[in-house]
Amino acid sequence: MMHKNNKLILAIMLVAISVLALAGCNNQPAQAETPPAPVDVGNFTFTPDNFPYMGGSLAAEPLGEAVVATVLGIPRDETGKYMAFEGSTTSNYNALVDGQFKLLIAYEPSADAISYAQSQNFEWEQTAIGRDALVFIVNKDNPVSNITDAQIRDIYSGKTTNWSELGGPDEAIIPYQRNPDSGSQTLFDKLVNLGDDLMTPPSDQVVGSMIGLLEVVSDYDNSVDALGYTVFYYLTNMEQDKLANTKILTVNGVTCSNDTIQSGQYPYVNDFYAVIPKGLADDDPARVLYNWICSDQGKQLAENENYVSVL
Repeated sequence: MMHKNNKLILAIMLVAISVLALAGCNNQPAQAETPPAPVDVGNFTFTPDNFPYMGGSLAAEPLGEAVVATVLGIPRDETGKYMAFEGSTTSNYNALVDGQFKLLIAYEPSADAISYAQSQNFEWEQTAIGRDALVFIVNKDNPVSNITDAQIRDIYSGKTTNWSELGGPDEAIIPYQRNPDSGSQTLFDKLVNLGDDLMTPPSDQVVGSMIGLLEVVSDYDNSVDALGYTVFYYLTNMEQDKLANTKILTVNGVTCSNDTIQSGQYPYVNDFYAVIPKGLADDDPARVLYNWICSDQGKQLAENENYVSVL
């Protein structure tokens, strides 16, 4: 018969072996995430070889990633092989004309983009698939919280130059603009519509990127006196660290939100689009993907990415 001490030693050894076994299991490498199954798009099967190379506006990049990942059944971190959402909105439209892209998810085309397409005898087909808004932003420490249509027009035409005229401190307003071929500037030109009354800013008040505009408002010296504009989705969904140091002004007392964009209550709302060359055959992969993006299934995908879909 086993002695009590021997029994105790055996029990301790068994416990130790169990602990070591569990530790060994916990140190096993994590299993790779299983890629999502591809979604059927009608009777068409997308593959890496037939997927139409896609581009578009930076603010549409999350939707582009979702589209590629969904129809190819791949992880989102592998979608960059099939799309490029970079550069200005105008350059993306020009790349569609030149054949570099087969499909765009893009914001409003600029006058220059339309002119270039016409010069190449190129026509595109576009369908509105979502809505976004142009928002006016200041540093979080700026006490001004609301701006009116008239005040925006007066600031950007050079008539209003001091924050005290908006109920703020006696400090000069620094009104930043975007580069002319950007999607944000195209929206400003369309929605604010100052035309020739838009003042010509100093070169250091024209910002060449979306992130650059957020930085001059939230981070740079004198940022408390800065005023700028960007698109709502980009700031609130893609640059939340900058959002923490930024205040989105209400316009005419209306707060910008997905609900006020959807209803049109917020005044500076505009659609964004899926775009392909006009006249593609029904079985062309770009046409098939375009039709799917514009379908209820595609709109639901946009809503899943927190875009405002077109009703």
